[in-house]
Amino acid sequence: MKNLLDLVGNFKKTHLLVVGDLMLDRFVWGDVERISPEAPVPVLRVRSESSRLGGAANVIHNIRSLGGKVTACGVIGKDEAAKRILQELRRVKASSAGVFSDRAFRTIQKTRIIASSRHQQIVRLDREDLGSIRAATLARLRRWLWRSASRYDAIVISDYGKGVVHAELLDAVAQLASAKQLACIVDPKRENYARYRMPTLITPNKDEASEASGIAIRDESTLRTAGEKLMRMWHAKAVLITRGPDGMTLFLPRGRVKHFPTQPRDMFDVTGAGDTVVAVCALALACGGSYEDAAVMANQAAGLVGDEVGTVAVSLKSLKRNLKERP
Repeated sequence: MKNLLDLVGNFKKTHLLVVGDLMLDRFVWGDVERISPEAPVPVLRVRSESSRLGGAANVIHNIRSLGGKVTACGVIGKDEAAKRILQELRRVKASSAGVFSDRAFRTIQKTRIIASSRHQQIVRLDREDLGSIRAATLARLRRWLWRSASRYDAIVISDYGKGVVHAELLDAVAQLASAKQLACIVDPKRENYARYRMPTLITPNKDEASEASGIAIRDESTLRTAGEKLMRMWHAKAVLITRGPDGMTLFLPRGRVKHFPTQPRDMFDVTGAGDTVVAVCALALACGGSYEDAAVMANQAAGLVGDEVGTVAVSLKSLKRNLKERP
């Protein structure tokens, strides 16, 4: 256990680069007291509103909350949501050196309407215009990435399928990671299943692993078959399939497979758990930890996400406490 705690203590020595879809998550909280007479829908009496970093920006927030240094690389618009993202990045002391503004792009926002008394999400409103990032903006981002990547200890690809992560960018990252011997940790999405190659670690959830492999994961046998196929398909050094209440399964070279059962706990919201997993794994690997170390710590951190509603950043103190209390 001392080894894992020592590893966590070294998070502050790392500087990671997070490339992906930056978003603003907004929350509207209130009380539901009746059903509308106009339609069979609940009426929410609004009590408060808040906003948080979302998407790839939530990965960034988690890295900062765990003590690591981090630089953001992505695209935002020229609107109020973009200003808020930049303000929040400054607030958590993350660098926005790789963030590019595109006037044709509307900054992605997700608004969750939540009944406070039950912590129940009623509806989610998405504001996004997919495909509206200009080619010139994506080219500027790639050029910046090519010039700057060697400054960082590892690259994280936080792909939400919104356009920042594309074929040319993934090719550039694969070349950079190989040439500079950088760890590359990927949180995948279906839009790019066929394009990922040679990641150090890739972290699909069970549904994504089933979809990407074409194998419905129903039991341990199909899980193993899917994981081994993904290792070959992506030429990955390791694949970590997150399986919700069933924990995580790590696939390594030469057919090695390790299961990490989740710790029993009451969880009422898993929003952003994948962001936490990729953040912790990237920090652990950048500090010289093994894939097994990364999986154990990510498993513990993911459990903490469900203790709160919405996107949250796991604190260094909470992770250390959980590691100490781990059986």
